[in-house]
Amino acid sequence: MLNNLYSWSAMDHYLFFSVGHIRCGIPFSDAIFMIRMVSINTENRNGKGKAGTINLHGEILEVYSIRELFGFKERPPLPSDNLIIVRKGLENVALWVDETYVIQGGDLEPEDRFMNEHLQTIIPGMRIITSDLVVIFDLIEFLDYGLIGQTRLIDILIDPTGGNDTPHISSVRDYQEIDRVLRERAEQLALPKEEVKRPPVIEVIRFNLMYQEFAVDMKYIREVIQTSEITPVPGTPDFIAGICSVRGEIISLVDLRTLLSIPEKGLTDLNRVIVLTDGNLTFGLLADQITGIGTLKTGDIVRTVRKEQTAWQNYICGTIDSLHVLNVQALLTDPRMIIDDTET
Repeated sequence: MLNNLYSWSAMDHYLFFSVGHIRCGIPFSDAIFMIRMVSINTENRNGKGKAGTINLHGEILEVYSIRELFGFKERPPLPSDNLIIVRKGLENVALWVDETYVIQGGDLEPEDRFMNEHLQTIIPGMRIITSDLVVIFDLIEFLDYGLIGQTRLIDILIDPTGGNDTPHISSVRDYQEIDRVLRERAEQLALPKEEVKRPPVIEVIRFNLMYQEFAVDMKYIREVIQTSEITPVPGTPDFIAGICSVRGEIISLVDLRTLLSIPEKGLTDLNRVIVLTDGNLTFGLLADQITGIGTLKTGDIVRTVRKEQTAWQNYICGTIDSLHVLNVQALLTDPRMIIDDTET
């Protein structure tokens, strides 16, 4: 019975997000795209877990509060929150979450203490992996149960925040500014979408580095992980931060700050590794924060010229507004990105 119970774990791609201290994944195929939080119309709120509606280019979508469905204390939307537009049967809905990031592939076997049929079926459509990681493998089952069910995820998992992780907002003025930002975003989102021929596009992950935003073509991304221990390797180029182990495989880590001569501005996190591969070569890019996923029109990418920076010319395809698109093909064909860990 347990083998059938965990057969879902063979799926290759997940979109992961966080709510409070809990990380949660949904099948990547269920997600359409992600947008920044906008003002939610609460007039049509009609059920537990339903936060209201948004207007997406004339289409009214119901918004499900994953925070409420998990059992956390409710709070108002924040500009840093995200909405994931997903398919729920024949309709599209929005999932309100805190932070969104992508992980592709990986082993999601539950910990031994959660290898219990009762625990794994108490909330339909969901499987518990660890004390802070779950997977929603059937969105329809999970969302429908959330409207009527009594059991919440934090009834099962220990909440280190005591159920109160609401950010402190210091003044009425702060609330007014947040409301203004969210309303402006909602007005833009409600504008009709132009009916034009679809130009060629690429699917990308966007990330921040030294307060600049970059994009990487999704087809080269194997996975995105949190930064683990980095081991420096003497005698390597300055832009090689070191090596780390990813599922038993040793990969080199490239620091774009050095490679692209990006001026340093304050402290940064570098707490994400974007693992790139073309099937032959594999290495990781250090990033401060994953800011989202989406598509870019290839025709909108403007080639940028920086005569004084050869590396920028080689490794940046171009720019859309202030978003720099990496030339991953050039990175993956540069032998300097790979180091021989047998020499360490």
